[in-house]
Amino acid sequence: MSLERAANLYGASALVAADHVRHAWQTTLPGKSESLAAGLVALATFGDLFVDELSKALFLTHSGTTRLVNRLQEAGWATRHAGDDEADRRRVLVSLTPEGRQVVGEVLTARQEALAALLKPLSPGQREQLSDILETILHHQGSDGRSLHTTCRLCDHQVCVPCPTLEAHRAATTSEP
Repeated sequence: MSLERAANLYGASALVAADHVRHAWQTTLPGKSESLAAGLVALATFGDLFVDELSKALFLTHSGTTRLVNRLQEAGWATRHAGDDEADRRRVLVSLTPEGRQVVGEVLTARQEALAALLKPLSPGQREQLSDILETILHHQGSDGRSLHTTCRLCDHQVCVPCPTLEAHRAATTSEP
């Protein structure tokens, strides 16, 4: 198979997966934006984040992230408080509330079910092959030592152990001079 065909099939599959996850999140959080679900998952995954860190992870502008945090707070799913950054006291730290953590569980379950449904036609051997291929891709992607917060921003880290992106990230950051 040519590289062009494999790339095209991979791209189409990525879109199908993204569409299924988006639909699952819209069903789980009716009337809420996809970025709201992504913000919840990122905070659950990486813990308390400063607004600028959340902005980078979600590929949002600072003002877009501020609006997102406002919506999370209005829903009762997150709080914001002054961080302990000595260099800049204006930095705001965002944390999930217990209710927000519960919603994250619902969001991740919907995501898992949507993606599992796509893989259902595959045999166990094919799923194993696909997992090996995807781990290789993600390990390579994570080897830059910077992509962990972006690549894994929507993942359920409890089912991806060991995480190939985290392993690559650790290898890249421990080998730096």
